[in-house]
Amino acid sequence: MLVVFPVGFDEKFIVRALMRRREEIDGLEHGDRLIAILPEGYKGERRTVNALEAIESIVSPIVGRGNIVRLEVPLQREDAVLTIKRGIENNLTRDRIVLAVLSGGMRPLLVGAMLALLSLKEVRVIVESDFENLSGHISLELGPFLAPQSRRWKLILCGLNEGKSVRTIAEELGVSPATISNELKRMGKYHLVKAERPDGRAPKYHITNAGRTYLKLVEGECNET
Repeated sequence: MLVVFPVGFDEKFIVRALMRRREEIDGLEHGDRLIAILPEGYKGERRTVNALEAIESIVSPIVGRGNIVRLEVPLQREDAVLTIKRGIENNLTRDRIVLAVLSGGMRPLLVGAMLALLSLKEVRVIVESDFENLSGHISLELGPFLAPQSRRWKLILCGLNEGKSVRTIAEELGVSPATISNELKRMGKYHLVKAERPDGRAPKYHITNAGRTYLKLVEGECNET
């Protein structure tokens, strides 16, 4: 997993997120990589340096000092977005999962990070942000928001959500199972479905939480025909 976070004057939001355990993604592990997004010239701001050093002292024993990248970003228009995008692409881990902790840092860097994340291809991106009073946080996958709105995709996801097989869904939609399989592969790029291969046989697909979010976004009832 690659973790991306802008650094401001206060490290508590970032440390809280980095130590958080999640349903599908555990907390930090050895081999994970971190990118601290910093404004150009940040070394002249002692509070930012202190916050960064505090974060590094906590996470470096877990991931290793060499897996923490300080990415200094210019604040000139699209240059910030492009620098962040390149930094993420150059440091992706094998699982191609990016956790973006957008709870601190300068607002231009938060905007730049979000725009960079939206431009990534075939990467699972999870965006989190903590409430300022530390009462909770929000966590959203970007895949459902980037996926094309498709009535067929909606019906396929509805079928999977009801436990139907690929063959049954194909029969109900009047297409071949191969057509549904091809659609499922495309949907997998947005992480709307997950494939499991029991005993090396043909993959069995399941709807993900991101897929359920997609159904909410496209609206309509699942019993639509």
